[in-house]
This record gives sequence, structure tokens and C-alpha cells, in this order.
Amino acid sequence: MIHNHEVPGSIPGPATKKRLIQCIGRFLYVYYLLYCRFCSTFAHLFDPLMKKNISFLLCLLPLFLFAETMPAGYYDRIDGTHDAELKATLKTIIRKHTAIPYGKGKGCTWEVFYYADRDENGYCEDMYSDDWKPLNSPGAVASGCNIEHSFAKSWWGGAENDAYKDFYHLNPSNSQANSARNNYPLGVPKKNIKSDTGSLRVGKIYHDSLKTDFWVFEPKDEYKGDFARAYFYMATCYGRDINGNPDAVCSKYKGWRLDNKDVGARFAMQNDNYLEFQPWEIEVLIQWHRQDPVSKKELKRMDAVSNFQHNRNPFIEYPCLAEYIWGNRKGQNVVLADLKNTYDADYLDLPANKKAGCPCETEADIETPEEQAVHFRKVLRNGVIIIERDGVLYNLLGNRL
Repeated sequence: MIHNHEVPGSIPGPATKKRLIQCIGRFLYVYYLLYCRFCSTFAHLFDPLMKKNISFLLCLLPLFLFAETMPAGYYDRIDGTHDAELKATLKTIIRKHTAIPYGKGKGCTWEVFYYADRDENGYCEDMYSDDWKPLNSPGAVASGCNIEHSFAKSWWGGAENDAYKDFYHLNPSNSQANSARNNYPLGVPKKNIKSDTGSLRVGKIYHDSLKTDFWVFEPKDEYKGDFARAYFYMATCYGRDINGNPDAVCSKYKGWRLDNKDVGARFAMQNDNYLEFQPWEIEVLIQWHRQDPVSKKELKRMDAVSNFQHNRNPFIEYPCLAEYIWGNRKGQNVVLADLKNTYDADYLDLPANKKAGCPCETEADIETPEEQAVHFRKVLRNGVIIIERDGVLYNLLGNRL
């Protein structure tokens, strides 16, 4: 498992190699700028196909050279924490970041989208619509698209603050799809379907705990985990601190806005405790987080966002952290060294049911008694039952000894 910790005198690890590449990159970047000027001056001399390939490679070059990796020790403070303390500690790690100006043009939202949400063919990766449009240059707006807040801005009152500009929930979106989604929370609509494009469904559900019908939106299966991890991030970054105080972005309503039935937060959020979400929404988010694990696309996007914003989404980097806050590991202390990191060399090659980052007890993870017996047993030591699994000892609560 790779954690960016290196022993003096050892063979350089991935982090050291990455830094070496970045140092070399500072020289090559000057070449890149000169080459861009050359290409723009003599573009008419290139074959059209060759121009397209060169342009794509050049636009990725600075992202590759200056890709920001997780700093050593970035998450060390969460070791041994759990529940509200874990979430509040993550907040202190990710809350301070660089807010990028909102809108189009160099140094603004659409420039970040160019590096974060542009595929290898130059098209905008729109998670709300299959009608993808070209992203032609850094800062330019894709035709027919706008900036979508997946965690709706009305949920904290709409102020143009850090949350308003945070890329971990901002996405380029087809403007019509954005309008259909409105400010509704994530969910699986059951009735009154008013939009079903194949990439986005909008309709109503009824939940016993709320005793009312309300609107929700459902993305494609391949993006459900992406949206869930964006929601986990927002609830952590802009949720309560260790003392239960709401974040400054939520100061207008002393928490999430719950006073208006036309604002989706009324049905998805709560201001009673550190969990932030209503129980029904937690069920949806955890299920989607497990069934749609972190993908190469999501990792590439986080690296690009981190280059500009200078913080990370911990639920992309360590997916199992969601289980310790909202899932089946609540009450257990985090042992950081035991968690699967999505940047481990083998992560993307793992089967889908193993990518959640820890034994999440989803249906696909349940072993037969015969399989368990191979590497699982209970032993009695000093009058206490201890579980031994793969040579590691745990107490009956699942805490490592």
C-alpha cells in the first residue's frame, strides 16, 4: 500500500519520482509555452488531424507536469478518530483552500473545467446529459452549457461564498438538464416523472419519515458514486465543526436552509447532528457510493481540481471514510494504514466489490462460511473473545488490537 512515506536511503517511492518529474517539468513548461506560441503562429501549416492531436497533448502537458499529489501526512490527523470527531477533523484538513473566481475566462471556473472535465477527444464530460459539447480552449464555455451546483446553492442560502465556488460539487452541465434538475436532492424517483432523458431522471418520492411527496433527481448509474462523494465532501467541508457549530457559509440560516418547501435541503438535510443528511438520503448516498466506486475519471478530475483549489476530496482518496461517518463502521476508530487508498497501484484493477476501500459488508462482499473459515477464527485470550482474521487481531467491535 502506498502512503507517500519514505525511509532515508531507500529506493525512491512514487512521491519522490513525482516530485522529480515536476522539477524537470518546470524546465519543460517553458518549452511548452514557446511551442504553444509557435503552433498558434504557424497553425495554418499543420495537417488538421495532426493539429488536433498536438493540441490535445499540449493541453494535458501542464496538468501532467504540475499534477498535485496528496502531501505527505495530509490525512495523519484522522488516525484514531471516529464519528463526529473524524468528520470534524476532515473538515479542518479540507476547509482551507483556494476559491477560484466564478465564471468564464482565464483563471476562472471554465478554465478549471477545461482540465478537469475534458475527455481525450476534446469534449466536455457532462454528467447530466449525453449531448457532450466541445471544450475548445481554457476558459471558454461549452456551447449550451452552464455551471451546475450538484449540491444546490439554495441549500445554504445562495450566497456566493466558498461553497458557491467549490469545484468538488461544480460540474459543467447542459443548461436544459440543469434547469430540469432544479435544486432537488439525489434520489430515485418513483412517480410524477417529469424528465427522463436516459442520463437524468426527475420525479417525486414519498418517504415515511417525512410524510410528504418531494422532488428528487437521479443521474446515470456510472455517475451515482461521483455525486454521492461530492455530497459527502460538501457535508464535511461546510458542515458542523467539532463543537457542533455551523460553518460560516450556512450562517444565514444557522445551518442548512430548512424553512422553505421549495428548497430541496428541507427534505435532504437536517441541523440536529453531525450527520447533516436525513436518514433516507444517507441510505441513498451510501448505496450509490458502494455500487459505483471511484473511477479513473474521478481521480483525474480530483488531481486537476487540486492543482487549482489546493485541497482534496477524502471520500475519493479513501472511500471507506464514508463508512466510518455514515455507514457500517460508525463507532469504530480509523486506522489509516489499514485503509485502501485509490492511488495504490492495484486499485483500478480491483473487482468493483473490493473498491469501497474496506470490508463494507455489501452483498457482493459476503463470504460463505467455508471461505471465512480459511482466514477467520475466534480465540479466547485471558477470558476475552478475540477475532483473528488473516493474522490480524480484532475485538468483537471490529477494532484492531
